[in-house]
Amino acid sequence: MSVDTPRALTDVRASVLGFFAGFLNGLIALGGGIIITPGLVVYGRASPEVAVGTSLAAVVVLSAVAFLMHASFGGLGLDPYAIAAVVAAGMVGALAGGWMLARLDARRMLFLFAAFLLVMSIRLLVQALGLDVGQEVRLGAGPGQWHGAPPWWSFPLIGFISGVLSGVFGVGGGALVLLGFAVLFGMPVRDGLPLALLVNVTNALAGCIRHSRAGRVLWREVRRMVPAALVGIAIGTAVAIWLPPDALRLVFGGFFLFMSVHVGRQAVRRRRIGG
Repeated sequence: MSVDTPRALTDVRASVLGFFAGFLNGLIALGGGIIITPGLVVYGRASPEVAVGTSLAAVVVLSAVAFLMHASFGGLGLDPYAIAAVVAAGMVGALAGGWMLARLDARRMLFLFAAFLLVMSIRLLVQALGLDVGQEVRLGAGPGQWHGAPPWWSFPLIGFISGVLSGVFGVGGGALVLLGFAVLFGMPVRDGLPLALLVNVTNALAGCIRHSRAGRVLWREVRRMVPAALVGIAIGTAVAIWLPPDALRLVFGGFFLFMSVHVGRQAVRRRRIGG
């Protein structure tokens, strides 16, 4: 598919986008699409489809590196079968989300996404503020706390939902998996980072292949963002390991609270333009 001629990012802009995308990967397993996609649209004059395709390609690379870093320091954290269920469901959801992208009312989807992020982020922040710093979460400690083994149905369900959102909004989806497990089952953010990053890789790969076949991936821009992104990943990973568990939970919840407001504003803006 031909698109309006995108222009190359300047070296500074490519480095800035790459660094912050890498930093968020290492810190809270956010693939980076929320930064790269609008950056390519605004500064690179890429179409939304090309921006999403390029973003997903970058997410595959950056999240794979961040996954290797976190897994080498702390292991996988969950049973391999549980991880496989999340990953497989996420890939199916990503394909479904890509199919839904051209068939959904964008404004309503943005409102629903903003509402989802708002509710989940507030719950996560309340949980974090209600825990003492350094408190150990024990098996059966209570609602909203980490039980070490979520019910079996939660793995494919949360994986599928994150995959759908990944395909619709061009994000990796792993941070949404981690958000769901952290809010519903009290999973410590740090323990869930390897799983979230692996989900980023598989979800984004499913969408990236489809966009690449259609010629909607700017591989040149992906390569230009990688060097600065590697620095960002290393710094983000170090900060995630250094921060106390509740502080990391506050950072994670605070970011999604910010994103809920941002997405809600985009939905309102679409309504004004359309109306």
